[in-house]
This record gives sequence, C-alpha cells and structure tokens, in this order.
Amino acid sequence: MLWSASVLSTLSSDTEPTVVITFDSAKYIFNVGENTTRAFLQSRQNWKKTRALFLTSVGTQRASGLPGLFMTLADAGQSQMQVTGPSGLLHLIASMRKYTYRDNLIITPAEVPLFPPGTKIEDRPVYRDDNISVFALPVVPSETPLQVALPQGEAVGSLKRKREDSPEGSSMRLLNQHGGDQLAGDTMATTEFLRKAASVPDFDPTSLNGEVAQAWRQLMIQSMFPASRVFSETPDQNVKGKCQETQKAKGRGVNTKTDASSTVARSPFPPKFSKPLPVPEQTLVGSSDPTLKPTVAYAIVGPRIRGKFDGRKALNLGLPPGPLRARLVKGESVTVQVKDSNGNVVGREIKPEDCIGESMAPAAVLLFDTPTLAHIHALLSKFVNSGHFSKYLWKHAKDSKQHKVRVIFHLCGDGVLEDERYKTFMDDFGPEVHHVVASRRHLPNPMTFTSAAYSQLRLNQLDPNIFPMQKYSCTADQTISIVPGLPSHVTAMQKDMLINLHPPRPPLLDAGKGDLFHPAVSSGSPLVLPESTRTSFAAAQSYVANTEFGETCGGDVTVCPLGTNSAMPSKYRNVSATLIHIPNYGYILLDAGEGTWGQLARKFGDDHTSTSSVWQVLRELKCIFVSHMHGDHHIGLVKLLAMRQRLDPACDAPLYVVGHDNVFLYLREYATLEELGFSPCSKSPVVSISVDVIHWKNDFYSPRVDEASRGSILAHHDLCASLGLESFRSVDVIHRTSCHGAIIKHKDSWSIVYSGDTIPTQKLVQAGENATLLIHESTMADDQAELAAAKMHSTVGQAIEIGRRMKARNILLTHFSARYPNIPPSVMSEHNPGDPTLAVAFDHANIRIGEMWKMNAYIKAIERSFADLEDEHDATQMQQVDEVDIP
Repeated sequence: MLWSASVLSTLSSDTEPTVVITFDSAKYIFNVGENTTRAFLQSRQNWKKTRALFLTSVGTQRASGLPGLFMTLADAGQSQMQVTGPSGLLHLIASMRKYTYRDNLIITPAEVPLFPPGTKIEDRPVYRDDNISVFALPVVPSETPLQVALPQGEAVGSLKRKREDSPEGSSMRLLNQHGGDQLAGDTMATTEFLRKAASVPDFDPTSLNGEVAQAWRQLMIQSMFPASRVFSETPDQNVKGKCQETQKAKGRGVNTKTDASSTVARSPFPPKFSKPLPVPEQTLVGSSDPTLKPTVAYAIVGPRIRGKFDGRKALNLGLPPGPLRARLVKGESVTVQVKDSNGNVVGREIKPEDCIGESMAPAAVLLFDTPTLAHIHALLSKFVNSGHFSKYLWKHAKDSKQHKVRVIFHLCGDGVLEDERYKTFMDDFGPEVHHVVASRRHLPNPMTFTSAAYSQLRLNQLDPNIFPMQKYSCTADQTISIVPGLPSHVTAMQKDMLINLHPPRPPLLDAGKGDLFHPAVSSGSPLVLPESTRTSFAAAQSYVANTEFGETCGGDVTVCPLGTNSAMPSKYRNVSATLIHIPNYGYILLDAGEGTWGQLARKFGDDHTSTSSVWQVLRELKCIFVSHMHGDHHIGLVKLLAMRQRLDPACDAPLYVVGHDNVFLYLREYATLEELGFSPCSKSPVVSISVDVIHWKNDFYSPRVDEASRGSILAHHDLCASLGLESFRSVDVIHRTSCHGAIIKHKDSWSIVYSGDTIPTQKLVQAGENATLLIHESTMADDQAELAAAKMHSTVGQAIEIGRRMKARNILLTHFSARYPNIPPSVMSEHNPGDPTLAVAFDHANIRIGEMWKMNAYIKAIERSFADLEDEHDATQMQQVDEVDIP
C-alpha cells in the first residue's frame, strides 16, 4: 500500500506548517493555519478525499484556517469529516456558528483532554480507520496558567459576559431537577434536556458547565452542520442501503453509532442559538506569551505491509493460481488436494507464512509542536513516561516489529532547536529517522503564492510605485546545517516537500511546475516580458508621462487592496480586505478576510527591527471595520488581533473594531481561548463600536440614547479624533445577511464610501453623496446580472451607476468573483466623458486617491499582461473553481 507525508505549507510570512498524510483512498490533514485553502489552490495537491483533520493546538496559529476549509470542503462535495484537537476544540468550532454552516457536511469533533482521568489517552488511538491509527500525547508546559473550573458563567475581559442567571435561576433549577450527574452520563438524555431547556425564556447557556456544557456546544455544532443530526424513518425504508453505507463508514473511521434506518434532515436553528456559549473550564488566561498554551503531539501509524507472495513455493505446495491464493493473501489458511508419496489424494493445509514472506512493520510519523522553551520539559517528561509514545525511542524501537519511525515533523518556537535537551531528544530516535524542522530562524521566507507574486513582478515594470514588490527572502537567518549537535538527517521544512513512507524514501522537494517567480528573481537580470506586454506597457506609460492632473482634496490618502476576491481566494487574489492610509494619522482596515495578516506581512515585511514593517502598521492601525459576518470578510480578524497582542513594546493606543453585534459575540467567545485585546489587562487594548449605534441617520445627542449605546458613541468620538475624522458612520445595505457599508468623512473635506456586499441600493447613494472615493463591490460582470441579483451582489455596471448617482469623483471596483481571474470583461467597456474616474483594485497595489486616474490609464496594459501570463496553471485553477459554488 503506497502512502506518503507531504508539506502543504511551511512557516512563512503568510502560512503556518500544514502536513498532509496521503493514501490512494484518503487524506489526513495536520494543522489548518491561515491560508490553508489558498495553499491547496497554489499547490499540486488538492483537498479531495480528506477524511480527518488534526490540530496540535486550539488558536489562530494552528486553526484559523479551519472555518474556511470547512466551507471549501463542503462546497466541493465533501460529506463528512472528523476533527481532533486539544480541549477547547468544541468551543472553537461552536464559536463559528454565526458564519460557518453547511447543510451537507457532517462534522465529528473529538477533543484530546489535557488532563485525562484514569487510563492514559496516549495508550489508545484517538482516530483509527483502515489506513492509519493516530495516537495523541497532551503537552502542558508547567508555566501555563491554566485556570481550571472557572466560576460558573464567569469569564475574562470586558467582552466576556458575566452570568446573569443566579444559581437558583431557571438554568440551574432545571439542571438540578433533571439530575446533572445522570444527564452527564447519558448523551441522548442530555441533548433532549437541552433542547427542552432552550425553549424556556430565561434559559442561560453560560450557566452550564462540565459535560452538560460540552453537550450544548455539540448541539450548536449540530445546528451548524445539520447533516450531523439524524431523524428516524419508517424502519423498512431503504434499510439495506443505509446498512451498506454504515459498513463503508466504519472502514473510513466514521462514528456509526446511529440507527441504520435514519436519514439527514435540515432543521431550523434551535432557541438560544445566538446566546453566548458556556465559558471553557480549562482556559488560558493572563499569559504574557500567546504561544504559551498546551499542545498535542501526534503519532501516525500506518498499515502493516504484508510480505511478498512466493509463487514458486505455492506451486511446490500444490497451490495453483486462483481464488485460493487470494484467500491466503488475506491471511486465511487454505486446504488443497495433493497426492502423497504413495499416490493417494490427501488434503494439505497451507498457511500464509508457508509462501508469504515476513510482513514489514508499519511506518510511523511523529509530529511535535513545541512553541516555547517551557514546552520542552513537558514534552520530554510526558514522552518518557508514556507507555505508548516511549516505545518510539530508538532503544525500544530498534528491533521492534510493531512499527518503524520514518520521519518526525518538529514545529519549533524560538530557541527550541538550539536547546541541548531538545537536540538530545531528537537524537534518541536513532540514526535512520528523518527530522523535518519548521523553525522561523532557520527557514527562508520565499514567496508562498508564486502566481500572484509573479503577476506583481510583471506589473512592477509598469509602475513600481503602484505595484511594489512583495517582501520575501530566500535565505535563512541561520541555516539548520550549522546548528551544532543535531542528528544527521535533519531537513528544513519546505512547502511541497514529499516523504514516501512506503516504499520508504528520504525527503525530496516536489516543487512541481508553475513557479515562475523565483527563477525570475534569482537570475539577477531584468524580467523579459512578451513583446505584446512591453508594447502595451509602453503606451500606458507614455500616456501617464504626458498627462497632468491637478492635486485633489485627499489626494495623498493611499488605498492598499489586500484582498479583492469574493467567497474564496483564487490564483491571483485573496479574499476581502482594503487598507486605507491617512498620512500623519494612521490606518483603517475595511474588512479582514482570511489571510489578511499574511497579505500585510508580504506587503510591509515582518522584520521587527524595521520602522516600516507590518508590526509598525499594527501600531498605527486605528480602526477595523467589519461589514458583515460572511467568512470571506472577517475570518482573518482574530489572527490580526492575536498578532497585535505580540507587539513588544505594547501599543497603548486602542484599536477600534466597528461591527455588528454578532461580530462581538464571536470575538467574546473566541477570546476565552486566546487573548485578543478586549480584556482590561490587555497590553494592546481593543475597543468595540456597534454599527447600529453609529448609523448615518442616528442622532448621537438624542436624550433617548441608552447606556449601552453611549459606550459606542464615546468610542466613536475617540476614533474620529485619532484619525482626524469628522465622522465615521455606517449605512445598512442589502445582502443575504445583515450588512453595512461605511461612510468616512475627514476634517479636510474628503470622504470615502465603502459598500460592503450589496445589491445596488439608494441608501448608499444618499449617505455617500459627493464622495471623493467610492469603493464598491462588483462581484459579477454585466452579463451575469440575474446571478448577481440571486446572490445579492452587484455587477460592474451597477457599481459604476451607483458612483454616478452618488456623484463620486472616483470609483474603485473590488470583490470580484473567481470566474474572472484578472479583470471582469465589462470593465473594459467605454464609459461616458465626465463620469467618475474608474479604477480596478489589485492585491498589493498602492493607489493614492490623487492617482486613481493612473489606474484607469493602466487597465488595458494590465489586461494585456494577464492575457500573456496564461499558462498551464490556468486549466488547473479553472478546474478548482468549478468544484465550488462561486457567488
């Protein structure tokens, strides 16, 4: 049976390490950091046949790509998925319930307890199917300030809602009446109790704890993925087919403890779906180091490889070719009729070992996540004391017929690889094991998404100021080869690295085709463009050089699109995010789709010593506006907030997050797993502002303003003062969910209007009249107007018409469907004289408002560049696009 381990993504500015175990019949993904979906799009690998996901920790570093991958897998036709991770996994998934839901996907979460009672969890697999057995080892550093059994309903930070229900209130009263201990031991009874309790008006989920709280989280997950719920059918209805499916599922490692005569049914969200989740009872609080949290080490043990069949021996034993040989190969003994020495026909029993060679011990893969020095002692002590994991050490495993360790993946934080204890630990696995290491200091930082980088490299020749090069490095601060004392087979983790486990082979780089960027920049020579591109560039440059536009109000404000795709990333574009830079004041971020942190890091660089790096941008970021709760507009928010907590020294000035109440519900729940800045003790504070309170028609000075709204009003005044704004208002637009645009007016008399996702709406026209710049979504080309209306989006022509009616001076189009890998065709159509200046957004561009006219002048040249750039990747990209429902 052929199987392998590969590196989908490694440690870089825009990705975290993700390892994929691959068989012909299935894939298994270990860690799902930001941009995992986009890494699949760039890679030769794909997500088809994924059976299970495994997380080494619960937080942004290892799991922030999880919601995006869930939705991608579901839209690609995936039907079921098991997800395994440390304590807090159910809370993490349940916190996504307001924006991650798919009717056709079954999610089965399984938590690895940090302090397992009774039998050691590492002695039994947390996952097993016909390909692999996965064992888990919790690693809890001694310095981790775990707060166990928090007071009921009590949370940490200003956004973490305190329990309003008293111990004698409805929730606890119902729980006591039904017998909490008995309920905890009966899953079905607990679920039924919770469904009934949720219908009680004053039921408060935050009052739940223990296994009952876990059952509530599970109920929320079932509501997110309704296929996970089963409802009884007539007993004789399609029972045979259901039983066959159940047997197949058992072979795939799927939980089959449901009645075979059941079917999937969509149900409405249960009562209290929007209520806060119970606070996790084991949570990380008060840590100065966000990486100082428990992790899980994994051992992946593959199948035993049977020995070779010896046909000559079989014939000598009287076993002819045919079905009896197949039974022998399956491990059964068979009987054949042969003649003895006297010529009599007798039965001869043939056992598998009589003509099948000795089987090969199963290959094993280990994965260690050691983010801090504090984890080293915890890992080593638990490893040595663990019955299952200690057997992988060479002194126990060198003559073992139970397994053969082939490769170990090491995810190492700062200083871990140089630590003498860790180097000795690595050496304890013997001389034949290959060690693949992800350590920031010891890895280069080449471009991950080379298609987009190469396109930017070409456009850099058109205008280096508007299309600057992204930040990358092909050399490490210190190569692994010069670290003293490491074992002999140590390799730096690189994306597209492949390790064949059967037949076993050393790691090799399966770089594949299509990386045009790195060969181009490594040559040291200027990039040679096709003649048609050079001609088109020259014509555009000549026009710009001979054209003058006077300075306009707000002309020095810079718009930096970070993501211009809708729904999901594509070959050249990430999902929604737009950075606004107001000179001498700071930055505003409009939406933050998954991968926004990586886009910022590639744009500004992540060198801590640089005064213009992404860390300085974080310091000067004053506001993040979230238009709505669709994942492509906000999944990257928690990563940004978590990274901001790593600023050293911290940023005293607050960051204002403007969004819907659902945004803050999500952040409040996520913040119990990882510090985001809302806690009173946060070193880099974050302040929330409700979009409903700052609506463009609201009167801040009305005596009817309630106390809850007053906090947002005061924060709004502080926000405006920090950016020199006259006002920052929201306007409700029309989309498939509650969505708002933004109206930003500066004291210097310029204004920016941002549409969010919407069909054409007059409210936006009224609220943004005479805008200096309109940034409007234009998901569809003009020939897709019906589809745009069905999905509640705008076409290019509709966005332009909104700008005309608004009397906007400039229009920047963004949020393009992946149907259009470069520019929607209707952008190229002619527009009337006197219309607003029209520009198209491209990831990583720097566009001063006063230079929007240049972007308009460059449109045809950019279109020509993309047309000449078409290569073999285009066919692959379009195939992947067809696998999902693109809005």
